[in-house]
Amino acid sequence: MSSNAAENTEGGSGNAVLVAIFAAALIVVFIAFRSSDLLRLPTLLGNLGGGPLFGGEGFLGTLVGSLVAGLILVSWFGTGTFISSFIKVERRDGDSHVLELVRNIGVGAVVTSLIWFFLGLAGSYSSVAAIVVTVTGLVLAGLGLVRAREAKAESRTPEPAAGIDRIILLMIAACLFLAFVASLAPPIAKDTLLYHFSVPKAFIAQHSNAFIEGNIASYLALGTEMHALWAMLLGNIVSPRAGEAAAGVTTFLFFPLLLAAVFGWARELNISRSWSLAAVLMVAAIPTAFHVASSGYTDLSLALYISLAVYSLCRWWRTPVIAPLVFAAIFLGGALAVKLTTLFVIAAFALIILLRGRGEVKAGKIVLTGFGALLLAGVIASPWYLRNWSATGSPVFPFYMSIWKGEAKGWDVERSNLFQGMNSQYGGAAEQPVNYLTAPLRLSLAAQPEDANLYDGVLGAAFLIGLPLLIWALWRRRLAPEVVIAAGVAGVIYLFWLFSSQQMRYLLPLVPLLAIAIAASAEKVGELATRRAWMYVAIAASAFGILTSAAWFSQKAPLRVVLGGETRDQYLARNLDYYPFYRAINQDTATDAKIWLINMRRDTYNIDRAVVSDYLFEDWTLRKMLWESRNTQELKGKASSLGVQYVLTRHDFIFDYDRSSLVDDKKPRAENEAKLKIAKDLILGPADLVWADNKFSLIKVF
Repeated sequence: MSSNAAENTEGGSGNAVLVAIFAAALIVVFIAFRSSDLLRLPTLLGNLGGGPLFGGEGFLGTLVGSLVAGLILVSWFGTGTFISSFIKVERRDGDSHVLELVRNIGVGAVVTSLIWFFLGLAGSYSSVAAIVVTVTGLVLAGLGLVRAREAKAESRTPEPAAGIDRIILLMIAACLFLAFVASLAPPIAKDTLLYHFSVPKAFIAQHSNAFIEGNIASYLALGTEMHALWAMLLGNIVSPRAGEAAAGVTTFLFFPLLLAAVFGWARELNISRSWSLAAVLMVAAIPTAFHVASSGYTDLSLALYISLAVYSLCRWWRTPVIAPLVFAAIFLGGALAVKLTTLFVIAAFALIILLRGRGEVKAGKIVLTGFGALLLAGVIASPWYLRNWSATGSPVFPFYMSIWKGEAKGWDVERSNLFQGMNSQYGGAAEQPVNYLTAPLRLSLAAQPEDANLYDGVLGAAFLIGLPLLIWALWRRRLAPEVVIAAGVAGVIYLFWLFSSQQMRYLLPLVPLLAIAIAASAEKVGELATRRAWMYVAIAASAFGILTSAAWFSQKAPLRVVLGGETRDQYLARNLDYYPFYRAINQDTATDAKIWLINMRRDTYNIDRAVVSDYLFEDWTLRKMLWESRNTQELKGKASSLGVQYVLTRHDFIFDYDRSSLVDDKKPRAENEAKLKIAKDLILGPADLVWADNKFSLIKVF
């Protein structure tokens, strides 16, 4: 061995040791903060037993739900392949057929979501419409299979899988399995019960997407929820349980599609198979990604659309022709129809378009076509916002009402401002500005679910471990322009996130971009030992992320309800402490009864009666009525004026002077205590009490 080779080997070994020490320290810190989940995994695994595993009725719902989701996936493919055939993108050597497949499916998802929007305007939400849309997509899929066979014939011979590749594939499969099983269970996540599933359920009941009185979420852009509605319509043909299982798996589908897009894009960038799989694993192993994929949330659909839009923008950067911009517009429009935060990504796109035109002879044409694509994205998403504008006077209602006035029953400027203030509490930076600087450390290592100060989720250590590698590669200018663009868009998303609502879920659109950039950076490391060290530590960090997801899975313990061994009621009673009260209302009250829900997470999905409930600020009406009432009888009369016969309240904190939102800090303590007594006499008064425990009470007021 030459002296130079020996020095390189020695230097590589030394760097590998440093990488291992750095990663081990971060992983240890991550584990130390996981006392409520990962470190309790051996105990939590016991939740998966406790009774029979299989049951006919529940298992039938699982089978039908899975089949329906599969049909919708094929329909996306058929519709998207048909639309994409009119957008002529020049094929290049090394193009990924996996990525092309995902791109076509993504186009189909965007287009069919719009179809369901317009069917809602026409009042045509029905099983017949669902069957027609599905069959149309299946027919188009049959035609698209011809092109798929051609693509298979043209595809390059895959590399033989190395041992490390098999390990990574097994880990990715474990992530998908956990999320898939949990997605089949009855929904229990807060936002899913608030609107992701409850709004589609209400839309189906009224056969249209007309606004739902009292549910301000029905004014939001609901692009992904349209697919849940579609799935429910098909599944409900068999049973409501099959419908909700179908909705859960359909929203889960965006998870494997996103992972496939990451792999395809990485391979197209000539990243090795092993590092391409490592990039996929880094995304798959994020505990919050598991939570989103298994809970009916929409953030992974947003991540898929944004990733495909950035990929299309990168193709346009290389060759500024129209076709990639059309795809970018479709996916940006699809993303904007999911969440308004897509505007941050559009801002990043505008900057990149301006940079692409700089110094070009035809700079004006390049910039105009680029901005034309952004305009087209707005047109694609516009039906949701025009609908909102027409009904409320503001396209962005219920947000930013102090800037752009809007009006709808149950919402006003004060509540809009309170909502913005509530969102700003995530991450705790408003109270401790140093959190802006420490955010990467905190959200990777110390973050916790159900804790607003700690981002309501956790990223895991893998991205934090890979971040110095990416910074080094960017500093040394060793990355391809496409990778730099991906990293740049990720950086812009992060900065906007940092100064808005710091919820972990809202960061998911940047992690595929960051994973690809980290994998590309690792490929630029010269020493084989060091490159392997980065690979091994990324896998190790991801393993602990998967174990955290397994702990979350075990906390919910959905396996028995999915296989039918546990009933839906039993599962919900275990996971939703208020569900027994909902079940009693559904069984013991008249079908035309109306219920006032106070501090019940506004879960209208699981209650089969008409309800009155404030959106988000769930004791708003109670507080207003209380301060207008002189005694309990007046308060009861005001409650009756709502047209309700029952009041269901979570009361465990509402009478605590230091925590109660009923207290007015501007009033004397004695007056506040008198008001709390009036409220307590109503909510827990023995004369009207139907049922109560130490947390909830149900009273009859009429």
